[in-house]
Amino acid sequence: MSSTPDLGPVPKRVSVGAEQVRRLIGDQFPQWAGLPVRPVAKNGWDNVTFHLGDTIVARLPSASEYALAVGKEQRWLPALAPRLPLPIPVPPPTAARRSASA
Repeated sequence: MSSTPDLGPVPKRVSVGAEQVRRLIGDQFPQWAGLPVRPVAKNGWDNVTFHLGDTIVARLPSASEYALAVGKEQRWLPALAPRLPLPIPVPPPTAARRSASA
């Protein structure tokens, strides 16, 4: 018998490209629409990340299951920041939830 817990099926990851991110930014954050969009060198497991200009990153959940954590980050990072020894950036606005095919 294994001591590893059953975590259920592996989430179905979605493919996200720079052009899709460019469209989403233009639609939902027009103030940043002119910034170049470049994928980061290495992504994490839960998010696909893109550079938006030189100072902003855009993170998109890599599977619908991971989208559930976005609200938690928005709520808890500002609350935890004053209690942590390292600077924690303020989370930027959250875009409207759309399907991966948008």
